[in-house]
Order: sequence, then C-alpha cells, then structure tokens
Amino acid sequence: DVAWQGAAAALPDAPRAADSDVRVGNASAAAQDAPQSLLAGTGWSRGGDKMWGAGAGVEDINGGNVAYYDQGMYEARARCGDSGCALITNPPGHRTFNRGFHISFVHFEIYGASLKSSLEGEVCGKAGWQSGGPCRGRAAYFQGFPGVFSEAMKAGGGYMEFASVIAWPAACGGNGTIVELAYGCSIEHQIRGDFDPNHR
Repeated sequence: DVAWQGAAAALPDAPRAADSDVRVGNASAAAQDAPQSLLAGTGWSRGGDKMWGAGAGVEDINGGNVAYYDQGMYEARARCGDSGCALITNPPGHRTFNRGFHISFVHFEIYGASLKSSLEGEVCGKAGWQSGGPCRGRAAYFQGFPGVFSEAMKAGGGYMEFASVIAWPAACGGNGTIVELAYGCSIEHQIRGDFDPNHR
C-alpha cells in the first residue's frame, strides 16, 4: 500500500535490540527476539503472536506516520481476525518488552470475552466514542475494519500515546470492529488469560 510505505519516511529510527534487554513480567518466549525488520526499521514481521515494526510504541505515532501503524494492525488482523481475537498495544511504562513497536494478536480467554461483551453493550449501534472499559477507557464501533490508530487519534483529548489501544475484530454481530483505549494501564495479560499478579 503506497500510503503506508510513504509514511515510512516519517518513522522514528528503529531501536536496536540490546543484550541488556531482559524478560519482564509474564511475556511469551516468542516475544523475546524481534525479527530483523524491526532492526531494519521498515515493514512488519511476525514474531510469535506479535507483529513487529519500527518505533518504540504508541507514543511514536503521529499524523505523518499513522498509515504505517494502521498497516501493522491490518497485518495483525490477517493473523487473528475472528470474533475471538483481540489486537493489543500497550502504553509506555506498561509493556512487557521495550524492544520495539509490537502489536499482540491473541485469542482471548474469560476476561477478554466478558470485556468484549460489555463493550459491545456500550458501543454497538452508537455513533462516536463512548466511555467504557477499564482504566478510564473509551471505545467506539466502526463498520468493517478501520485504520485503528487513525481512529484512536480522533478519540479526543489527544492522549493516545498514554493508552493501550485494543482492536476487537468481528464485533457487534461480526459486522465491524470495536476500538478501545485504556489509559495508563495494560490489560493484555488479563485478556490473554495468563495474568500473574506476582509479575506486576
């Protein structure tokens, strides 16, 4: 897609994986080594249950490069796009790894199913952003599968860089996607079903 390739020029330099990077929390072993595309600073590559790209995280997204990050979400959805999936990024200070921008794609467990159902009750059939979800969250429903980060930037307040951004594909009867923002927290491992409070 020409739009996201053109946006690559506006990307921050890709971080280099350092030997001092250590496992934090309850990360999957597959996430410990980012693919070479991360080091090259262009494109998206799969590493385990994650898509890896350039930049550190949501704090690097801006109007000049958002198409590139939207493409990462499209890539994640191509690997997990059914009604039992969640596509997740975490904000600074709430990441299991700080080795580069990654989007986790997971089949959710009980907490995730409950949260998705609750969000559907809040946003299905409604226009615009609604209050909902944990961490003073907001959520909105979109027909089909939108440019997730492009829509998240419109949520208001301009604070996407402090939020977990979660896409719930095949929502509201399978007709669209819920985009959720959860401010200043990570709920990834609750959604995955492998949360361990001893690692927090």
